[in-house]
Amino acid sequence: MPDVRGFLLPDEKRALLRRFAPVLILFPEDRHLAPYPEEGDAIYTVRGSYHPRAVELFLDLARVRYNWRALWRAPWLAFFPRSYTSEIEAIQTAITPQELDQAAALYKSDPHYVGLQGEAYRSAIRSRLTQERLGDRLHSLDLPLNRSKNLKHWKAYFDYLERLRPAAQRSVVYGRLMQGLVTLNAEVASTNETEQLPLSSFGPVDVSRTRIALQYWFHYYYDDWANRHEGDLESITLLLDLDEALIRRAQLVPEDELLAGATVLEAGYSSHEDGYRRRWGDVQQTAEGRPIVYVARGSSASYFEWRIEGYPASARVGLVEKIVTFPGMFFGARRFLGRRWDAQYFARFIARGPKNTDWVAADPRPDDRLQPEMDNILERSVLDECQGVRRVPKFDSSAGFDSATYYLETDDLFWVEMSQEYGVHWGEDSPFPGTQGPRGLQKSERNKKAAHIDQLVRLEVRIERALDAIEQALRQVSERKLAVTNAIPQLDQALRPLRPAALDADDALPRSVRSFVYTMWAWILRVHPEAWPGGPGLINRWRFARSLRPGIFSIFAWGGGFQPLLDRQDPLYHIKTLLARVRQTRYETQHPGSKWDNPFSWVRHTCIADSFYYGRQPKQSFAKSDLQLIDCEDVITSSNMKGSHPRSG
Repeated sequence: MPDVRGFLLPDEKRALLRRFAPVLILFPEDRHLAPYPEEGDAIYTVRGSYHPRAVELFLDLARVRYNWRALWRAPWLAFFPRSYTSEIEAIQTAITPQELDQAAALYKSDPHYVGLQGEAYRSAIRSRLTQERLGDRLHSLDLPLNRSKNLKHWKAYFDYLERLRPAAQRSVVYGRLMQGLVTLNAEVASTNETEQLPLSSFGPVDVSRTRIALQYWFHYYYDDWANRHEGDLESITLLLDLDEALIRRAQLVPEDELLAGATVLEAGYSSHEDGYRRRWGDVQQTAEGRPIVYVARGSSASYFEWRIEGYPASARVGLVEKIVTFPGMFFGARRFLGRRWDAQYFARFIARGPKNTDWVAADPRPDDRLQPEMDNILERSVLDECQGVRRVPKFDSSAGFDSATYYLETDDLFWVEMSQEYGVHWGEDSPFPGTQGPRGLQKSERNKKAAHIDQLVRLEVRIERALDAIEQALRQVSERKLAVTNAIPQLDQALRPLRPAALDADDALPRSVRSFVYTMWAWILRVHPEAWPGGPGLINRWRFARSLRPGIFSIFAWGGGFQPLLDRQDPLYHIKTLLARVRQTRYETQHPGSKWDNPFSWVRHTCIADSFYYGRQPKQSFAKSDLQLIDCEDVITSSNMKGSHPRSG
């Protein structure tokens, strides 16, 4: 890799994305295997199986919806919107050569554009400027039919496939590689160094350049599960570690060496609001080492394996969820009435039954496994007519035009990134919660979140430096067996950067962790007043005292920072507790929307379990006789209308 900073070149990115492109297991995309009509139950056992398609299928049909700023300038656009192609052409025409030159100079060190030269680089910058200006105008893109018309959408989908241009008919998976920036430590993550690096949208600078995230995005035309929305973007993420010697080489690496130096660590599959995460060795892979993704019928959620009982699918219930989590504003993480009312853990409603269970198809080639020990006897026994179909990656011009392959697109991610970077969502803008299509964070929200994370990063670095200084000082006097209750003169110099005024001056004291900082100071100053000669002043004294003695507000979240498990007198204990709290806050800030925003923290950091569904059902045992429950005939009968049989085929 010729880039002296160790960032991958376009050809190297493409090689990694192709090597680990997934194999998808889907139900047959057959016009005759239609979902139930709209009359009757709100959630149907049998749903449509939409295969991943090019975003052009959606865009060629979609109506542009504008945000309020664009409508304020041109209110007639609410009734006579332009096509998305007209919007793009108008914006690109308005970009002046001077604006393009300025942007090209601004982003020349951005890792996104490493390896691009001349017109290729200017074209990428022009695309970025177009996205920025579209993001200022567009709110959403709607399909011609309204949400909730499951059967009508299904019929229209096949009509569109027959008459639209080939680019819109193609089955496509979008591959994107994101590379870490720099390790978070005292040597390289100072404020100045952080500000010099153009931070990418995935957040903080706490991931080394050897860490690679491969994301594969699947665009589905329609989601006819519980919430039903037009357009759906699902994804899987593979986390890799690259040999550091390849990063340091600073020259183009042959493909075989690059692949040999890449180690896959974990995989995350998006499913509804969260997802699943497994270590790479526990992921089903084909004989050539590609991950296998089981795609749920109707919801398009991604799963690691086939299960005869399906997967309990969870969904947030908007108003009810807000009511249930309201006590979390007052009780924080404390127990009250027998449970934790922590607002960060949202309420999920799960009822195990055919109506809201995700069904995935059986693999038609269960013998194609890199790990024979992952063989599923029941899956092997599923009748041929009840098995799914495979879509495998192909990289030539014929890919994606049949029922067995897809084309891996690694260059044109324009509309995937529009959803991620600028919050343009797909589908009808419904007032009901959970009924809109997918979108990432809007630019203003993203900038606010990134600023918060950067504040936490700066605070974390200062805490680590203070710990190093104090530990070094204590090691020098350890032979005298210095008691922690004795005066430690070095505390003043080491903790001076952690005083509230100093942190505020450096924009390193976000509101989310202020109470933690105050509590740390309160506990240390009880035993070590030498840590702040002359005292902290009246306002800080009141803040610190309040954090230790919240009084009648002790049950409320704002009543104090943290109470240590033990009444310790060791200052290192309290500083390390503060560090743990800051890191926890940063990780949790990174988590929401992470499949869009931060692939390096794809799911909650505190667990590497394979399920994030609350109230997960205990594992059951099944026998071959249970296969008779599989009904792969799309015929409505009195029994399956009542949901007495799982409709997994």
